Amino acid sequence: MKIVLATYGSRGDVQPMLALSLALKARGHDVRLAAPPEKAGWAKQLGCPFQPLGSDVTAFIDRMANAHSLRSALRFVAFVSREIQHQFQQLPRIIAGADLVVGSSLVFGLPSVAEALGVRYRYLAFTPQLLPSDDHPFPAFKHQQRPRWFNRLTWKMAKQGDHLHLERRINRHRKTIGLKATRDVWRHLMGPDTIFASDRSIAELPKGGDMPDRVQTAYIHLDQPAPPLAELEQFLTQGPPPIYAGFGSMPRQDQIGIIDRVITAARHSGQRLVIGRFWKAVSGHSKTGDIFFISKYPHIHLFPRMAAVIHHGGAGTTAVSARCGTPQIVVPHILDQYYWGERVYRAALGPKPIWRSRLTAPKLATAIAACIDDQQIRRRTKATAREIGKIDGLEATVREIEKGVTP
Repeated sequence: MKIVLATYGSRGDVQPMLALSLALKARGHDVRLAAPPEKAGWAKQLGCPFQPLGSDVTAFIDRMANAHSLRSALRFVAFVSREIQHQFQQLPRIIAGADLVVGSSLVFGLPSVAEALGVRYRYLAFTPQLLPSDDHPFPAFKHQQRPRWFNRLTWKMAKQGDHLHLERRINRHRKTIGLKATRDVWRHLMGPDTIFASDRSIAELPKGGDMPDRVQTAYIHLDQPAPPLAELEQFLTQGPPPIYAGFGSMPRQDQIGIIDRVITAARHSGQRLVIGRFWKAVSGHSKTGDIFFISKYPHIHLFPRMAAVIHHGGAGTTAVSARCGTPQIVVPHILDQYYWGERVYRAALGPKPIWRSRLTAPKLATAIAACIDDQQIRRRTKATAREIGKIDGLEATVREIEKGVTP
């Protein structure tokens, strides 16, 4: 069977789709991954057939200063709007002849192109928050503890906003390829039989909702070997397990801007630090004995050796932390990161999330102390890791994709 997987976004949007592509390829399918062009080298290194899609997302993100600001949000909306045009131009060639296309994240043009070419389409989501429900707000809204009527209102507001902007843009393109206008762009994107690749132990799909045709598998992890790193081993053996701090694909300036607060909080708590580094400049803390900077080291091998993890609340980092049984402190910046921060707190996998806009060293020091000293958190993280370990999310998702499709 010829399958095209298409995604658009940062590393967290690409990594699980890359893992799924490799798994489907290993099952004998003819697979191609379409993703932002800067991920081509990574895919080639892992032996995954790759097709560039759209513009360089990483370069765009790195030009931002404050990801959580309204200005950055508006810039991002404008960027995605431009990318929709690229998708309608590029995707017909990319998915031609496919038996199935699987989209995720920001591939707003894919369901229409698949419809025009008569190719079966499914959408793969990594967060239950994409499911319209009064259990949670629309992802653009930060507050997670509001009443159900508030959550319903956010989805109604989002639908009106989509009608005025996203829906009109997509329908203009649909008209050019001979398709009728869509009246519900969100459901159009999610498609039939939506797959939610997320762990029930952290966030189960809400009951009811506007999309009854859905299935939840579990998060998809990419199996990457841990490269030998003598300096890391030496650092880890010099003392008790350290704290990890890393903020995924958030803008470099955002990450650099909060490192001093993270270091101050860790030192106040008497903890050593491993810091995920996504910038090139030399840090003034590089020579200190209680801090180790690391780049692109697989989290699945690193987190089990940490006392706690401080991160931005991406679906992937949240899932890896939970699978490793490591307490986590979520510092959400944008979108579903606020949702995951709340879910981590509700599941007792970590303390209350600290919004990026409200982050201070004292708040973070208090959260670190909770991860180290709160026995409920430490017990719950270990129990949740055992629960998650019973399900192979990659295998479950592969079986779901193969179900009912004849090669």
